[in-house]
Amino acid sequence: MNETIHKTMVLAMAFVLSGIFITFCTQSVENQKEGEGIVNTDEILKEFQTVGLLHNKVMAEVLDDFRKHEEPLDDSEDYFAFLEESLVNNLSTKDLLQGMKREEIRALVVDELARTRNDYRVKRNKTLESGSYLQSIVSEFEGILSPQQIDILRRIENIINNSLTVEMMIISLEMVNESPDVLALEYEDRLVIYAATSIGIESAIYWSAHFQEWVEVLMYSDPSELNFQKVAGAGFFDSVQWFSGRRMVNADVAGGVGGAVGGCMAGSLAGGVGCLPGALTWGLIGAAGGSVTNALLQILDQL
Repeated sequence: MNETIHKTMVLAMAFVLSGIFITFCTQSVENQKEGEGIVNTDEILKEFQTVGLLHNKVMAEVLDDFRKHEEPLDDSEDYFAFLEESLVNNLSTKDLLQGMKREEIRALVVDELARTRNDYRVKRNKTLESGSYLQSIVSEFEGILSPQQIDILRRIENIINNSLTVEMMIISLEMVNESPDVLALEYEDRLVIYAATSIGIESAIYWSAHFQEWVEVLMYSDPSELNFQKVAGAGFFDSVQWFSGRRMVNADVAGGVGGAVGGCMAGSLAGGVGCLPGALTWGLIGAAGGSVTNALLQILDQL
């Protein structure tokens, strides 16, 4: 058992033993008809779409915290300490996570921040184009993800890497949800895919609209002075010289997938809340942590 899987199991056991109980309005979705395995796919997708929207809400709240912060942040460690507190504070207010203790949320946030920062450092040393966060997650959980899930996640990454516009990416990810190979997956295996597509869609929407605000707030400067000019006629993914929109979406999806896998494991343990609630809650935390960390690292590189 590799280090990531072992760490996930330790966190899962700790949370189950501490008596996590997560309440959300559509828990009955997980109750399949006995002996038939029938699941309301539309209702499950709505749950994960809500996670994607909550991800965007947390991004906006963290940015607002940075905007209101008056004391100078002198180095990357200051930024990340502030980021950790902001994430924990804002995630703790979400109804989806009301059954989790603050220290449990912090443990998952810290784990995601550390993983994303480490992946970023490795890829900087080997050039950032040589790998991806999603590939790293797939490799880490290779013993847990099925071959079918891995193939679909690779297709999702291909969509992220090759979609010419945000609109094309959204349409392609929506089509994945309805594809025969996804619908043929076992119920719990499908949840990881829905986490990836839903978070990917909302990530593309959020960052295409708001990334320049992050640059302005965190750099305390006019982005036009920092080589942030948009290229005329270019889409979001190819519109600036130093920021990778594709890498942002990739990191968000990776965090959501890693969180969903770990949360499903935790929720399925004896005394847990079930795979779906676990995948939803941990998926949100993983996506939020991976998202803001990647954005911050890309911006700090330009300071």
